[in-house]
Amino acid sequence: MFASVVDIRSAVQVDAGHGHAWHVLHEASRVEPDEFARIAWYRNDPIAALGQQTAETLVACGRHEEVLAFLRGVNRDLGLEGRRGTPAY
Repeated sequence: MFASVVDIRSAVQVDAGHGHAWHVLHEASRVEPDEFARIAWYRNDPIAALGQQTAETLVACGRHEEVLAFLRGVNRDLGLEGRRGTPAY
């Protein structure tokens, strides 16, 4: 009838991982507006600057802050810093 403590802890960890993935994908939307391309990048494209691992692997390893910093650097390099879904004026 009641969930064990182990089950509750694993559920919290899964939810946190999904939250980190959402933050990474949201930040990536500033570079790639196409959702399918963004998810393909997240799952399949290794990031050279982060040891040739995919964003998905890095997030799963708890390295989501590094992926976010990488994406913010890309935004900065491309001059997209002011863009958050709408054009910067």
